[in-house]
Amino acid sequence: MDTYSLLTQDLGEGRVKRQEGLARYTTFKIGGPAEFFYVAQSVEELTKAFLAAKKAGIKFWLLGGGTNTLISDSGLPGLVVKNETRGIKIVRQLGQVKNGKSAVRQALVEADTGALINQLVRFTCDQGFSGLEMHLGLPGTVGGALFMNSKWTHPTAYVGDVLYQAKILTPEGTIKLVNKDYFNFGYDQSILQKTRETVVAAIFLLNKADPEKLWVRAHESMEYRKQTQPMGIQTAGCTFRNIAPAQALRIGTPNQTTSAGYLIDATGLKGAIHGKAHFSDQHANFIINQGGATARDVKWLIDEAKARVQEKFKVTIEPEIVLLGKFN
Repeated sequence: MDTYSLLTQDLGEGRVKRQEGLARYTTFKIGGPAEFFYVAQSVEELTKAFLAAKKAGIKFWLLGGGTNTLISDSGLPGLVVKNETRGIKIVRQLGQVKNGKSAVRQALVEADTGALINQLVRFTCDQGFSGLEMHLGLPGTVGGALFMNSKWTHPTAYVGDVLYQAKILTPEGTIKLVNKDYFNFGYDQSILQKTRETVVAAIFLLNKADPEKLWVRAHESMEYRKQTQPMGIQTAGCTFRNIAPAQALRIGTPNQTTSAGYLIDATGLKGAIHGKAHFSDQHANFIINQGGATARDVKWLIDEAKARVQEKFKVTIEPEIVLLGKFN
């Protein structure tokens, strides 16, 4: 039995596509085809796909919102699974009873990793639970936010700050429960970037708050994002991680800024074009697909920025976006 037949047998007739273009599933709108493609709409389907790829002896790729991602022009071999698990629920409310009345102080909110961050933020704001409101407007899914430990800088807030537990698929297809410390969160980092494990759900510990005040903070963060970052265009988000404070001090950047965008701008690359891709005129750490850009166009800009910053400042900037597939 061939690979396609094996996958169809396990995942259902008509559910697996061959040579499905992946550009449409990323915010960059760039990328070649998936050898095999499947949309998982529940944790059960996600688990089935994981096991089906293992059984067929092919590579398993998990794609969420397609943010922070650059897929090669040649595409991806194996099974690419689009994670569209969308469940969000309050699993427990914590507090105490006084004078016969209950006073909720915190809640554990569980979200499937395919749930959109915006969807989760809106749910928690409406329910009156604080901790995620600054992430309104953040593209992508809960899974992607855990993978990158997504942040907001005004004020500084990381998704990992409020994670309580998570559910991870084992190689056998069972689910193990891990605590926050397991992820070893850091700036733009989590252990998932090394282990590439599949997380199916995240549980957040959030504090009770006034929904109206939460929405005010959420919209303030959203407005700041609109003013400082390109929005509504074809981009993967910030291209490079910021440098360490010690590096900024050594270089002598203005106000000890750690901004990778500042370094790229200082090399003269702000607004630079290669093919159909260019560094944003608004924020030099964003590469924009003008329409029809290839992964090769974007990779050239990435390599050029790294080389110029290294030459001018003697510091290496590391990509924040994840490159998937083969790049020459």
